[in-house]
Amino acid sequence: MRPIAPDHPGRKAAVTSRNHELPAPPADLWDRPDMTQALDQRDMATVLKTFQKWTGATQGQIATACGMPQSHISEIRNGKRQVITLAVFERLANGLNIPRARLGLDDEKAHQESRTTTTVRSDGSTANTPAQPTRRTVSLGLSAAIGIEMLPGELVTATARESAAFVRRIGGATVDPLLIEQLADDVARLAVEAIATPPEDMLTEAHHMRTQVFAALDQGCRPTQMRDLYLIGGQLSGILAYAALDLDEPRAAMTNARSALMCADMAGHTGLAIWVRGTQSLIARFATRYTDAHQYIRAGMALHPTGAGLARLASGEAQCLAHFGDSTGTRAALTTAVKAIDSPGIPGDIDTGLFTFTRAKTHYYGASSLIWFTDRADAAAAEDAATTAIDLFQTGPAEERFLTDEILAHIYLATARLLLGNIDGVVDALQPVLTIPRENRVSWHRRRLDRIVSMLNAQRYHNAGSAADLRHEIAAF
Repeated sequence: MRPIAPDHPGRKAAVTSRNHELPAPPADLWDRPDMTQALDQRDMATVLKTFQKWTGATQGQIATACGMPQSHISEIRNGKRQVITLAVFERLANGLNIPRARLGLDDEKAHQESRTTTTVRSDGSTANTPAQPTRRTVSLGLSAAIGIEMLPGELVTATARESAAFVRRIGGATVDPLLIEQLADDVARLAVEAIATPPEDMLTEAHHMRTQVFAALDQGCRPTQMRDLYLIGGQLSGILAYAALDLDEPRAAMTNARSALMCADMAGHTGLAIWVRGTQSLIARFATRYTDAHQYIRAGMALHPTGAGLARLASGEAQCLAHFGDSTGTRAALTTAVKAIDSPGIPGDIDTGLFTFTRAKTHYYGASSLIWFTDRADAAAAEDAATTAIDLFQTGPAEERFLTDEILAHIYLATARLLLGNIDGVVDALQPVLTIPRENRVSWHRRRLDRIVSMLNAQRYHNAGSAADLRHEIAAF
């Protein structure tokens, strides 16, 4: 016999298998931890099992109460049939008297009103009748496209954006699962676009999306939805942090990074938290706060990263140690990064666009670290690392071609060659840099070029015409 609550009023009905009346549940059934978790996750298999456990109801009684075939109830209960349609959720909620809000459904009064309309008869009396569909004009920006010829690819992009806007607007009223799905898809796209798109272009869309995410969180939603929304919000905050840093705004970047870290904590996502700690270290290094930068790396290491997450933190540590003048420690950290890049990451790691760390990046970081040493062996190693990074960026997948870092790798190559006294090699390395469009230039480029100018001002280059020409070109950058 199934266990039932000894004090609930439906006990006699529960033990009478031939009684088709659904047993009444205990008063606190819907607030019990196992039931609460199942409802939050819309896990109807567990809901049915828990309902039967505490009421003794048979599958036949549940089927009758919900107006569904008993075979369907059995399949749902045993996990062979997933409940995905609103109609089935409605039947189960109404049949079992589940509090509708616990399943993300409208309250019953609003639900009924949405399905009926009040009409006034000729004698002045009123009557409720099923609501008829009404024709609504949904403004999706289509008028702007009317009469304008588009290439097939442009039209596909336009229709996709219209559909995304529709899903966000309609779904935003109730935090519909499709809204979260659309936001997740959008942030994955932005993460890829961010690696090769001017920061100004990223700011507007990422900010608009994050505003939607924060608004959805303020509405209140199921815990699983909140975790998803916090994860999306954290990624968007990370994208905004990078955009702010590229625009020479480290304070704003750090504020967005803190927001990303808080979202990672709320989502319980260790992989994102590790990435944010690495980003905070990057921001601190940009501001030349290398002690703080190293502390952020240590905080990230305390989360036990593996794979790409460990490679990124170890590479950041190499940059910190390079500025501390620790050549041995720098090389050890770079070795750790190279070994880690081929090992598995932690479960659930984000591996899209801006949130990836590739083999090209490990070589890029190697060059950016070793150029701070004057030893010829370190300079030669930096030259090799920069050359390898450039080759990997250019030959790898488009979604892994970090344009900003590829340009910086050319600057690091030029720096290494300058340390080796190869002025002609410096000119060749900087040729792709000095001709990039203005909208693709970021603050990092200017900072690292300034160091080359400082090096070119050394006494040994005072009479070198090529050095003077190069200084003028960099000044015009």
